[in-house]
Amino acid sequence: MADKKDKQQQVKVRYNETSALYASQFILNTSDEDITINFSSGPMSDPAGNETILPVHTRIAMSKQGAVRLYKILAQVLSEQKTKKAAPETSQAKLPKLQ
Repeated sequence: MADKKDKQQQVKVRYNETSALYASQFILNTSDEDITINFSSGPMSDPAGNETILPVHTRIAMSKQGAVRLYKILAQVLSEQKTKKAAPETSQAKLPKLQ
């Protein structure tokens, strides 16, 4: 057999949408086959009543294998963040507390 070098495939990323939605809260739904992550910017007071609601703006479903890959890359990024010095507390955004 002839020696074959591993070929790396170049993948270009194209963003169809360049805006991003902030998510500080999430809800997980799971089944035997997949995981769905429901993202929210945070709780809001319902002006029509005394309830607090959590509006979901984005839902992402993935296989359990995809979720494991996401988990691994998030763990890697977060562990790298620990070694970097955090921004001063005074320069970080403060979100208002909702009641």
